[in-house]
Amino acid sequence: MDADKYRIFVLDDEADTAELIASSLSALTDHTITSFDKPEEAIETYMKKPSDLVITDLNMPNIDGFEVIEKLKDRNLNTDFIIVTGNRNIQTVVHGRWLGVSYLFFKPVDIDELTNAVETMYKRACYWEDRLKEAKRK
Repeated sequence: MDADKYRIFVLDDEADTAELIASSLSALTDHTITSFDKPEEAIETYMKKPSDLVITDLNMPNIDGFEVIEKLKDRNLNTDFIIVTGNRNIQTVVHGRWLGVSYLFFKPVDIDELTNAVETMYKRACYWEDRLKEAKRK
């Protein structure tokens, strides 16, 4: 998997936050990153062409981050998820893990930690893609 083909969606109803995370990751990685401030727009775009990773806020109007994850998982089980939230309770952590979220960060997020998580997930995706290619050759 080429870094420029690893697609990341960043979703936060606060446009400034979504753009800050996206631009910070863009400065530190070579991945294709798109930010959204409307969950519906992110879902619509994803349904046309899924991303490899979705970084989402939890508390948003109309549809929360958990609902977004559930809708996107219905389309593609291979997408990884990171939650970034200000909601610091154990139910958030448990529900996120139950949905298969790989990482959960509390706001304000440390961009270096987030970048490390993104790179770990990218390397894992590359590993599994390589294993799949090997299996198909046999």
